[in-house]
Amino acid sequence: MKRHQSNSGTTLLEVLIAVAVASIALISFISLVITSTDIEGHARKVTEATLIADDKLKEIERTGFPETGKVTGSIDDEQHEGFTYTLTVTETPIAQVRQIDIEVFWEKGKRSVNLMTLIVKE
Repeated sequence: MKRHQSNSGTTLLEVLIAVAVASIALISFISLVITSTDIEGHARKVTEATLIADDKLKEIERTGFPETGKVTGSIDDEQHEGFTYTLTVTETPIAQVRQIDIEVFWEKGKRSVNLMTLIVKE
């Protein structure tokens, strides 16, 4: 008995292999999209925290030469919900200069941004 084999068309094995390769590619793509979304969300929070810290530093510059000490608080603005900060003013070896450190936290203190500046008494 002779078997007649056709070279045209696709076999079930070829279809299964194609589906497997497409599935692997799709899963990789979905994983990439999820990761990029997480990274974008983190970058947005870092930017927001940096802007909050910058606003606090500008507020100190407007009020004048600060007293030394440490202040902790939360951001009351609805736009920046879930952020807290710690502001530390310390003396430097130069009497007319103070160091200001502000750290802004989010995700219940798990992540933060820290800015430092020096202010001179006029």
